Amino acid sequence: MITRFLSGVVSAVAVFALAGTVCSADDGTGPNAPAAFEIARPIGDVYNERTTDGDSYPQALGVRAYARIHAFAVWFDYRRNVYLTESGGPGTLTQYARLEGGYGTSVPFLARDSSFEARAERALGLRDVYAGIGFDQTWENYHYPSLRGIGAGVEKRASDAAGIRPFGSAYYYPWASGSYTTETLPHRELSPNFRILKLDYGFRVQGRGPVYFVAGYGNEFRRAQGLPAQIRFIRSDLSLGLGARL
Repeated sequence: MITRFLSGVVSAVAVFALAGTVCSADDGTGPNAPAAFEIARPIGDVYNERTTDGDSYPQALGVRAYARIHAFAVWFDYRRNVYLTESGGPGTLTQYARLEGGYGTSVPFLARDSSFEARAERALGLRDVYAGIGFDQTWENYHYPSLRGIGAGVEKRASDAAGIRPFGSAYYYPWASGSYTTETLPHRELSPNFRILKLDYGFRVQGRGPVYFVAGYGNEFRRAQGLPAQIRFIRSDLSLGLGARL
């Protein structure tokens, strides 16, 4: 299923690339800026063991930056989702599935799920389309493994030509792992493995100045291998923000 899904995303990225090529050619502006920086406010949801629908709190944050030299580019992304774990109604305890099996409970709290992603990419010859390798790390403010993994994917960058410019990317991390100490006795050290799929798409609205508006939709799917089906993480984020070409 993931293979078919990625194939569809790659096709969509190619369509974006062709659209960007036509729009840029019509605009007549110069080459794209060598770097950009963006900051956005996620306003979406998180679904995992501790919440069935975790709405983003104001502390949620997205920061992205990239730079390119000729056909090569680097890309950095930091995301923080903040949400209340309360899922059974006011005054109830939060029940969650443990990685080692069974269930635990805790008082409701503001959970923070964060990730940092770095990519090294090379242009494919189509306008603003890149392929590359990525490094992804996740961490939380509750008892859960911090995951690290290497993956690969494709990206369509937004053109710097004035107007509404689409972007999109798909990166897949087949083997992200981290250490975990079981909550139940006797304590054991586990190294669970997860598959992570990250999809991002949206558009920029920009004039000829350096500052632009960005709207995006991000999806992240983490699925544990060989663990109960409840052990998973889904991020479904609409985000709005501003960027600047450097």
